Amino acid sequence: MHNATKYGVLLAVLALFAIPATGMSQPATGKVSVDLRGGVVIPAGDMNKITDIGGTAGASLLWNFHPNWGIRADFDYMGLNKGEDAFGVLLSPPMDLMFFGGSFEVNFNGPKYQTVPLTFMANLGAGMMSMKVDDTYDPGHPANGFDHSYPAFQGGAKVGYQLKPWINIFVNGTAYFILMDAADTPVFADPDAGITAFNTGWVIPVNAGVRLTFLR
Repeated sequence: MHNATKYGVLLAVLALFAIPATGMSQPATGKVSVDLRGGVVIPAGDMNKITDIGGTAGASLLWNFHPNWGIRADFDYMGLNKGEDAFGVLLSPPMDLMFFGGSFEVNFNGPKYQTVPLTFMANLGAGMMSMKVDDTYDPGHPANGFDHSYPAFQGGAKVGYQLKPWINIFVNGTAYFILMDAADTPVFADPDAGITAFNTGWVIPVNAGVRLTFLR
C-alpha cells in the first residue's frame, strides 16, 4: 500500500475516534490510572516470515481528562523468538521490540441488560518502535547488526471486570503497525523462503492485566 494511502486510512480512523460518543457511562473525571499487563506477542505479515511468537509485558499511565476520554502514555516490551524456514535455516535470531508512545482511550457503555460489572475500552495512538536483533545469538548472521527505530501506530480493544472502584482486571489485544525502511531489511532476505526486503511490519500483543485507579 502506498504511504499516502496508509496515512489517509490512519487519519480517517483517527477522525472516527474523535467524534464524541453518546450513551456512554460517566466515570468521574480527573482520575489517574496505571495499567500493568503481560502475555504473548504474535508477529503478522512480513514479520511472521522472519520471527515467531514470543512474550510481552507493558505498562500505561492514564489520565481521564473527560468522563469518556483519557490520554495514555504507553510502554511495551516484546520479545519475538527466532525465525526458521521450512528447512530449519535461520531467518533471524530473536528480536527485541520496545514501543514508547501515547494514545487516546475511550470508555464505552455496557449493554443495558448487563448484570455484571464489565467494562469496554478502545485506544488509538502512535509512537516509536525500537527493533533490535539479539547480537549474541549468531554473530555470523547478516541480520546480527539490525538495530533501528521506526514510527509505529497502535490500536487496541479491552474487556475488563471491575472488582472494586479502584481495581479492574482485563484482557486486551493491540495491533502495532510499524513503518520500516526497506533499505534496512535485505538482511532478512531469503529468496528460497519467498522473503524479500519489506517496509512494513505488524505485531499483535495479547495480554491480561490489572488497572489500578487512584481516586480523588
